[in-house]
Amino acid sequence: MSVFDTMRIAASGLTAERFRMDTAASNLANQRSTRTAQGGPYQAVAPVFSAVSLGNDATPGVAVTGVAAVGGDPIRVYDPTHPDADAQGFVSYPDVDVAANMADLMGAARSYSMNATVTAAAKQSATDAIEIGR
Repeated sequence: MSVFDTMRIAASGLTAERFRMDTAASNLANQRSTRTAQGGPYQAVAPVFSAVSLGNDATPGVAVTGVAAVGGDPIRVYDPTHPDADAQGFVSYPDVDVAANMADLMGAARSYSMNATVTAAAKQSATDAIEIGR
């Protein structure tokens, strides 16, 4: 395995973890969104990852293959003054687990940091090899 394979593997991890952070942040930002373009309250999502081959030599990596809806039915709260209240005065809020999304966000940030460290170490290794060759 070459230093470039190491960098490609770490880069695929960086991309995946960034997407994971983006989805968690989106869920947290929309925890009180009662109206979307599709109609109804926001639906929390989670990324779906799969193992992939990077390049012709079957170097392993990770890729985001989609998103899956998570959470249950909307949470109904009585608030007849809200503009999105139904005829009975209930508003439907998305079922977003704030604690789980915060934990996912922190885990993704740590994984992102580790992949960045691997990339920096591989770069330093390549630089050192060039210096030795001079």
